[in-house]
Amino acid sequence: MTTAYSPIFSLPFFSLPLLLKLSVRSLGALFTAFFLMLLIAPKSYSSDQISQASNDDNLEQGYISCSHITAENLTVLQLAQRGLTQAVALKELPFNHRKAKQRLAVVYKLVEEQGILNAYSIVNSNFARCAKLAHEVRGVPAKDMLEYGYYFCAGENKLRYETILRINDGFNLDKVLAETPDSHFDVAISYFKLIEQKGILASFDYTANNFKACLKRIL
Repeated sequence: MTTAYSPIFSLPFFSLPLLLKLSVRSLGALFTAFFLMLLIAPKSYSSDQISQASNDDNLEQGYISCSHITAENLTVLQLAQRGLTQAVALKELPFNHRKAKQRLAVVYKLVEEQGILNAYSIVNSNFARCAKLAHEVRGVPAKDMLEYGYYFCAGENKLRYETILRINDGFNLDKVLAETPDSHFDVAISYFKLIEQKGILASFDYTANNFKACLKRIL
């Protein structure tokens, strides 16, 4: 189980997670898509649902379900990024569940209407909010619990997502490091170099691979 860093959920959420300048109409469409993704996700969480959860089994699903759904959505985005059509992606991925197929369609629709960068940003923001809700109720899982690995991966992904947004907002390494935990200076610097050389999209793709690799190390 990964124990190198502790996830940090105290960092502030960005009020506007989108990377591109959008019109009011576009913003409305994006937030509509965001809530649609929550509605069709199995065991998705609103703040009310989290606050009403009353047993360990339900609470445990917070980190675990959100992580698996996010990994699924990120894989779909990576296929779309590489030019695979929705029909081809559906054949390539082992999605036998009806809701998984619905989520795939939502992700492709989001990419079609708003672009790949905004789609990546929404999926990552959705995940960060879901994990934060679970954290507010359950707190930090014990390190000997399976749930701790998912908690850790969620925190690491959130740090990397916020690093991307900070770099995009002005492209100033000193300012990025000023808002980055000391333990993650190396991460911020490596992301700065990656974005400088290959662009924002490459950093989202790298973050998706990093997150899925993190999940694979749990078991």
